[in-house]
Amino acid sequence: MERLLLTLTIIFVSLLAGYGIRQWVSSGRAPLSEEALVRLRLVIQKVAMFGLIPVSAMLSLWGLPSPDVRLLSLPFLGLAAWVTGGALALLLAGRMRLAPAQTGSLYCCGTFTNIGAVGTLVAVMYFGEKAIAMASLYRLCEEMFFFSVALPVARRYGRSGKKAPARRFRFDPVLAAIVLALALGLVLNLAGVSRPAVFGALSTAAMLTGTVCFLLSIGMGLRLSRMTAYVRESAAVSLIKFVLVPVVITSLAMLAGLGGVDDGVPLKVVAILSAMPVAMNALIPPSLFDLDLDLANACWVFTTLELVVVLPVLVLILPLL
Repeated sequence: MERLLLTLTIIFVSLLAGYGIRQWVSSGRAPLSEEALVRLRLVIQKVAMFGLIPVSAMLSLWGLPSPDVRLLSLPFLGLAAWVTGGALALLLAGRMRLAPAQTGSLYCCGTFTNIGAVGTLVAVMYFGEKAIAMASLYRLCEEMFFFSVALPVARRYGRSGKKAPARRFRFDPVLAAIVLALALGLVLNLAGVSRPAVFGALSTAAMLTGTVCFLLSIGMGLRLSRMTAYVRESAAVSLIKFVLVPVVITSLAMLAGLGGVDDGVPLKVVAILSAMPVAMNALIPPSLFDLDLDLANACWVFTTLELVVVLPVLVLILPLL
């Protein structure tokens, strides 16, 4: 119970603190301008994404005892989760007879899951530092999928006619940082280089600090508008995120044999990561392609708030896996 309350506190206090800063700036009483706030958000995000999170992943993988070959299924499970979530969103959008702009936004919300900022935090709070490496492997294909699949699909439903950014996933700096960090940690691990004991605590501290920074920056950019107009769509996304995708992906993880690795910890980490709310990057395609941004924003807020219910349920289910 203490770990559950601490996890929820870290998530919502960080978000509320960021949102409070935004409101302070918007009121005109803060010494920061709106432009300065945007620059500050970017700095905080870069520190988390290029510094703290990759370092944490590297140190965790370095200290992972005898990595099991079955852990190589983690990137494919992450990819399967995004594909499944997006496909289910399109299916439900058709059943609800949504307009193209709303269908595109629902697809984005069904696809992208908050793994880095929230999922990893929850996994680490329950399973310790080794969950960092597992979560990093699970999300390894995230950037590739975003640019090569999700953006083109979302563009098909757009009203603006804009084209997706011409970026290749292998040159993406976030992906490069994560891959290099994981590669370095794996090389040190397989080479038998002993990791100093203090680096275990440093890995966890870096992950927690990076998570707080990322959530703080998200709160700084949060805009609450017209959420109550999208209760039906938010309920559909909640069904996808918290029921359908977790059932499918956890079942695949069982078939991959993750229940037999490290007392089933990888299986439980996958169960957590597959049952997280909408990620903030689900708001990017709606902004680019003139989709229904209010719908995406509402789904993000609703599913994040639902963690108050989802996390206690996960705590009850995990011992059964």
